[in-house]
Order: sequence, then structure tokens, then C-alpha cells
Amino acid sequence: MGSTKKAVILAAGFGSRLDADEGHKLLVPLGDRPLLEHHVANFLALGVDEILVVTGFRADALEAAVAGVETPEGMTIRCVHNPDYDGPNGLSVLAGARALEGDEPFWLTMSDHLFEPALFDDLGRRFDSWRDPRWEGVLCIDRKLDTIFDMPDATKLRLDGDEFAIGKEIAPFDVVDAGLFWCAAGFVDALQLELDARGGCSTSDAVRRLYERDAFGFWDIGPALWQDVDTPGARTHAEGLIQRWDSTD
Repeated sequence: MGSTKKAVILAAGFGSRLDADEGHKLLVPLGDRPLLEHHVANFLALGVDEILVVTGFRADALEAAVAGVETPEGMTIRCVHNPDYDGPNGLSVLAGARALEGDEPFWLTMSDHLFEPALFDDLGRRFDSWRDPRWEGVLCIDRKLDTIFDMPDATKLRLDGDEFAIGKEIAPFDVVDAGLFWCAAGFVDALQLELDARGGCSTSDAVRRLYERDAFGFWDIGPALWQDVDTPGARTHAEGLIQRWDSTD
């Protein structure tokens, strides 16, 4: 297990593309349990003992559901509200970071991302020894471009060319953002600087700022699979992934 004991899940958005009957992406059943419980199990594998869910749209309903989740012994889960939930996702990261005590690093993911559990086993074994101590952030990336279900919606990165770039519309690109971050205090500072400079901030802004000063790293997820569950088609695809993972356990 790793040394990072905190995790933040961004769940403040409207979820309009998925239009789930459950009302929130975190509550959508995938396999035999809600997406939130997949996150809990994955973070448990990393040694996380506190999960903070950042709410926004229909916050009361999500907070009530989170309060009813049974967590493993020694783990707590709580919510913090982002009143600016219709803004860029960096605002939710800042709300979550402020709610955590101290400047401890934390894991960060989006509420609608489903990950193969093997990814967290690998991170738990190797991440701390692999990470450069100069880095203030790390992003999990996927080079298996032929496995991406909805490429137009994916956040893309150009790492192998002469000029670094990150965004949904960039070309060319060679990797995709898998939606799982490790964040130290410098990541939060980068978001705040971007917010102060232009009135908004996103995780991609923090990646750019830190990359420019050699303070950011990228973890290749290798053969592990994941899915952004933000449309009905993506939800069906995610169910197929879970069946595949269960059959190989």
C-alpha cells in the first residue's frame, strides 16, 4: 500500500449526458455495486483512509447517499459542497483540497471513471518508489488508443512531440488522460495561480503549469483498462469490462 492516505472524488457536475435514473453518476450500479463502491475498493487498495466527495448539482441527494455507504474499517467518507459547480473542474479540486486538513498529497479522480482494479494493485506496489520527489503532480495516462471508447470526448496529450499539449481538441496526440491524478500541494497552488490569473481553472491548467517547470510526471497504466461512464453507451461498455475482469479473477 502507498503512503498517500487521502482521496478526492469530483462529483459536482450535472451528469446530463448519462441521464441516469439514479440521479448521480456515483450512484449508478455497475456490475454488482454502485460506482462509488468501486472507487472505495480501489482507494482501499492504495491505503487511503479518507475519501472526500465534492458535490454540486443536487448535492443533498448525493450527500444523503454517501452518508449511507458502508466503508471498510478505518476508512471515512464525507462530502464538501462546491457552490460553483457549473464552472471548470479545477474549482471542485480547490474545494476538495481546502476541506482536507494540512498539505498532505491526495489521489484525485472523476466520479464517472471506472478503473480495472489491477491498476491500483500496481500503483500500491510501485508508485512511491517510482515517483520523482520533485513532482507536485502525476497523471495516469493511456497509450492504448485503440481501446478508447469515445475518443472525441477524451482529454488528449502530446508527450512525444517537440511541443507539449493537453486538451480535447489537440492534434496530433499520442496518449489519453485516464482521469486519475496524484496531487501534492504544488498542484493545488498551480490551480490557484490559474484562478487568480484568469478567473477559472481546470486540472489541465495545473498539468501545463507544473509540466513547464519539470514538476509533473505521467504514469502509464499499461494493460489496465478504464472507462469514462458518461453516456448510456459508455455505461454498457463499462458493464462489459466488469464482466471481463470478473471472469479473469
